[in-house]
Amino acid sequence: MAALPSLDIPRILERIAAGDTPAFGEIVVRYQKPLFGFLGRLGLSQAQAEDIAQETFLRAWRSLATFEPGRAEFSTWLFTIARNAALNERARASAHGEVPHGNETAHEPACEEPLPPDALQASRRREWLQAALLRLQPTDRTVVALFYTRELPLDAIARIEGCTTGAIKTRLHRARQQLQQLLMENADEH
Repeated sequence: MAALPSLDIPRILERIAAGDTPAFGEIVVRYQKPLFGFLGRLGLSQAQAEDIAQETFLRAWRSLATFEPGRAEFSTWLFTIARNAALNERARASAHGEVPHGNETAHEPACEEPLPPDALQASRRREWLQAALLRLQPTDRTVVALFYTRELPLDAIARIEGCTTGAIKTRLHRARQQLQQLLMENADEH
């Protein structure tokens, strides 16, 4: 994962407090793509990820005064808001009898030509992995997404999840085992 340029968050917050509200746009530009990726890896469709990302930025904007730079990194605070919004959306959907799905668009090749065997196998592996991820508990899926795609350290994930680093290690270990089992089951079926 390529490192994204860092922002001087305290300086941006000072500018916003001084009336430069468009400065928040720098935060949105910097974090929108990683946030969409994170939400997508939680199993949300593109439309759901866009809605929740927008809600995350709105909540962050409204709560800027509560952000404590000495307590957590800005990205940790922002991803905590996103995680909570995603889990709330899943709970709301379940309460209304909706079945939340992952990426709802079919995986179609860009053209009618057959895919080379290696590309086809890689595509199948991605589909199997995505299907296996969707079968994990949402909290375990969150830990996997934060650890592997955001490459956050365990202590940062623990702050986002609101638990201890030891609990995160346990959840990550459990999630890896479940993923391995699900992928082996899928391999046996195919």
